[in-house]
Amino acid sequence: MSKNNAFLEVPDDSEAPFESLFLQANAEFKNLVQTLAAESADTKTKPIKPSPGFCIKLRDTDGSKLFINVCHTPELPEPREISEEELMQILEFEDPTSYRVPLSLGLPHEELDKGGSPCKAFDVIINDAFFRKIESNELFRTFVITVAIDGIEDKYGASPDRESYTVLKNRRYVGSMPDHHIQNRKGPLIAELDTKPKAEDRQPSGDRKAFPVQLTRHSGPGVGDTLVARFSLLGSQSGGALTLDVGEDRVVL
Repeated sequence: MSKNNAFLEVPDDSEAPFESLFLQANAEFKNLVQTLAAESADTKTKPIKPSPGFCIKLRDTDGSKLFINVCHTPELPEPREISEEELMQILEFEDPTSYRVPLSLGLPHEELDKGGSPCKAFDVIINDAFFRKIESNELFRTFVITVAIDGIEDKYGASPDRESYTVLKNRRYVGSMPDHHIQNRKGPLIAELDTKPKAEDRQPSGDRKAFPVQLTRHSGPGVGDTLVARFSLLGSQSGGALTLDVGEDRVVL
């Protein structure tokens, strides 16, 4: 799978939708994630006790061992139900942001492997029912594993060998599970906005060409909303040919 992605990351064990199959690499989204991770301590949270699911073993580029513990809880919402064929269709032909998975990515914890050597473990938590689905479906399980690897890369700077991982057969969890909390959110952290043009704006004037635009609003407690616009510029080979003007009420590209 490509790593051109837009992963919705969360502060320590927060509930948030997963915006797409892959983590977004642009600086705006990374800055948003860092801001949310440092949000004020007075944000209301509730403790959860996830159940161990399965464990993934990888190696970082420096040779050190990494473990990803995929856990599950009823406290996180279940993603919308889609079939294996629908997921394949989304991944191959459609916008992957159309399928979102609520998950929680916890802080890394230092552990010892079975040989007594230091290693690092990460907890990724998903909904109970969705976990039961990925247990019996290889495509969805691979999807979640890819999501988890992307998550620890983007949020914690890990550099695992993405093509060489092992799902442990006789060990569901590595290390001692730390306390987990999720935030009580009234709305989604990322919301897609309507980008349909008004009737009078549908026809571009002069020699300007219309192109697809996707707008998403990123919200979080204690921080202002951030609007992210994604433009599909077919035929453009370099950003040097573009001009961007930002005003109080509009963006002109």
